Amino acid sequence: MRHVNLKPLAVFTAIIVVASFNVGRQQSEAVATVPDDAVTVPDNRQSALGESQAPVVMVVFTDYQCAYCKKFFEERLPEINDRFVESGQVRVVIRDLPLKRHKFARPAAAAAACADRQDSYRPMHETLYARQAAIPELEFSDLASELDLDVDGFDACMADPKIQDGIDADIAAAKGARVAGTPAFLIGVPVDGRVVGSVFTGFQPLSVYEAEIREYLESTDRS
Repeated sequence: MRHVNLKPLAVFTAIIVVASFNVGRQQSEAVATVPDDAVTVPDNRQSALGESQAPVVMVVFTDYQCAYCKKFFEERLPEINDRFVESGQVRVVIRDLPLKRHKFARPAAAAAACADRQDSYRPMHETLYARQAAIPELEFSDLASELDLDVDGFDACMADPKIQDGIDADIAAAKGARVAGTPAFLIGVPVDGRVVGSVFTGFQPLSVYEAEIREYLESTDRS
């Protein structure tokens, strides 16, 4: 397990202004003095868990062949969901970071993205991790069939260059946040279409995620 920049967050102040936009797009804007080492990534409303107006966002960079990513999604995310997501305090956004040494991680990410086009991201995401050891032998079309997806539409999607563009955008976001390993996490606040916060990597005890989340909740005075 690799750790990058894992240290207590610098205390910063934030003022949340609730603004009404178009229907379905009401959200909080944070005007904040952020830590010197804060990083940002573009926000993404896809592959998200939780309310769109949650004051804190947790961006997860993942690789479908990463063993510690599997542990995070199977062990830590349910705990985070129970404590923070269901209460509307945190929105979790999943971004793909297929590592070069994992030959089948990128096709798996494409399969999840194509399932998302049929509103079945989470079933595909969970199935890929449940069968992680068998990913090199998996036929993604067969998985699509098992999940009752439109297989022809799924196969056409897998050949769509826009899917690869989306994965490339996630990789670029990770690079911009100085993320090189998985699982990696950026916990922060949404500001003008971006998430501003602090990054750390590795499968951590629940207390680590909880401390970072609460730091930002307190900063927004929305806990």
